[in-house]
Amino acid sequence: MGGRSMSSIRKKLTVNENDSKNTRMNIASAGVLGNWRPDEIAHISRYDKIAALCIEEAKRLERPIDTLEVGCGECWTLRNLYKAHVVKKSDIIRSYIGYDIDSACELENPFWSNAGGLLKESTWFKNFNGEIRIQDLTVNPDFDLEDESIDFFWSTEVIEHMSPEFVPTWLNDVARCMRADAIAYISTPNHDGSNAKLPKDHIYEWGFEELKTELERNFHIEAVTGTFIQLPNLRRAQLDHQEPTVDGIPTRDNKLFSHAWTSEQMVLLNERFGRHFLRVVAATFYPEYSNNCAWRLTKK
Repeated sequence: MGGRSMSSIRKKLTVNENDSKNTRMNIASAGVLGNWRPDEIAHISRYDKIAALCIEEAKRLERPIDTLEVGCGECWTLRNLYKAHVVKKSDIIRSYIGYDIDSACELENPFWSNAGGLLKESTWFKNFNGEIRIQDLTVNPDFDLEDESIDFFWSTEVIEHMSPEFVPTWLNDVARCMRADAIAYISTPNHDGSNAKLPKDHIYEWGFEELKTELERNFHIEAVTGTFIQLPNLRRAQLDHQEPTVDGIPTRDNKLFSHAWTSEQMVLLNERFGRHFLRVVAATFYPEYSNNCAWRLTKK
């Protein structure tokens, strides 16, 4: 995003009927090489958030949950849950099904002990009763899953890599698969907050209201947050959300501006974080202005 190069894994697909872009962030390389830019940091923060939501849902339902991911890549959410969260894995996830267009996702990450082997044979992956399914959703948008069989669906940085006409159909089927009290988490670039020129990895970036309208066909929007933001947009958001004052005294109820950083908070954020981390943390309150948004949803 933002017209710069990213630490991405790109692979040309042997069969790619609708010219989707097969690319994913090289998280392992970014971590090892210190390539900690806003996009990379935002990716990692999303994986950690989804892992935390898995734990929260298992506690709420008082049982392990059945999960579905679209665009699973290297299954970084599961890796984070396995390594960074001190919980009994079988108490959290009963089943995991990850869909992806790239058959390479069936192989273990080279940084793990089973390097080059099948992911399903990796000891850590077996903790989640995991399964990887290779499927191009622009060709076959239907999931081979029973109605109302999923507790938690997530998809991070996927829909921008396919033409927009294909997205509503498979989202419809996701909703079919979700249980009545299931939750969902979707993140994708927000074209309203990005540069006009698309990265070469992206086919289409949805506008904020455009995506909101699409999601509301099947889901209730519980929360939406920015995941990273350009600094000029951050300054614009701060100005647009600035509390009106007269002689330094606020003239409106602060609750009207509850989702905005105060000037004092921004001073502390600048003191605490460098500009890359700041762009991730500060984006939270300003999704409409951000490069990328995360949508937490429930089924209608």
